[in-house]
Amino acid sequence: MLKNKEGPKNQPSEFQVFSYRMLNRRISFLYPRLPKLRENIKQAMMPVPYEVYVASMVFSSMIAAVVGLAAGLATLTFFNVDTSIAVLLSVSGSLALSAMTFFGMQAVPILNAKNRATKLSEEIPHYIGYMATLCASGLSLEGVFKSIAKEDSTEEIVKDSKFVTRNIEILGMDVVTAVNDLIKRAPRGPYSEMLEGAIITFKSGGNLREYFLATAKVHLEEKKLNVKRTTESLGILAEIYTILLIVFPLMAVIMLSIMAIMSPNLGGFDLVTLMNMLTYIMVPLFGIVLLIMMNSMVPKR
Repeated sequence: MLKNKEGPKNQPSEFQVFSYRMLNRRISFLYPRLPKLRENIKQAMMPVPYEVYVASMVFSSMIAAVVGLAAGLATLTFFNVDTSIAVLLSVSGSLALSAMTFFGMQAVPILNAKNRATKLSEEIPHYIGYMATLCASGLSLEGVFKSIAKEDSTEEIVKDSKFVTRNIEILGMDVVTAVNDLIKRAPRGPYSEMLEGAIITFKSGGNLREYFLATAKVHLEEKKLNVKRTTESLGILAEIYTILLIVFPLMAVIMLSIMAIMSPNLGGFDLVTLMNMLTYIMVPLFGIVLLIMMNSMVPKR
């Protein structure tokens, strides 16, 4: 039996459970109206039942509305705003904050699912070769997932292998049913296709080692192409870096210095102030933006 190393993280929070107990019967009409949310929660592998998450969304929205109303009334009263206007603005602000909370919480599973899909696409080329090696040593498909589940890692494929192993050892599923359950929770793409191919190969009595090797070659080629495209994009960013952080500041300082000879101001701003803004605000801001762009483009492994 697998040990739960993550503890409470594999369970809904106390706040979510409290929300469900308090609102379940009152918001049951909402459950059939958010099918995309149910699918996104599954694909993100969030350890929260769909109904519990919806209840927490509604309860959080109610709290946001009350807090927004109280904060709005207190703020507008402090500034001596007319009572009717203060109430109207506070109610409008509380409703807006409540709606933002509700729809913002709907976006959380979407972001988690996309983040999970990105991690899986990075891990697949490395783990498929490992799976082929395990199959070559004589392990069955079930044994492959159990071996990967023993890894002391937080990578998504290890978590999925633990999920499959839990289905087999605790819930009594066979390996085909357990992997099919995982496919339903996997984002559509190369990962789910790889799992479907593994099931088809296993059921037809094919050679899993050969299947994983062939699939690994395809994914490694795709990874090479992605690395090549990333390198080309980084080359473009290097040129943008040169223009924004070297050429542009020098040209701007030269132009401002020449203009200072004719007029000390430009558009109501002192030229020295503009130079300081360029040096201490614009150049660091451009640098931070470029660093964020490069960090998002570089593969993490």
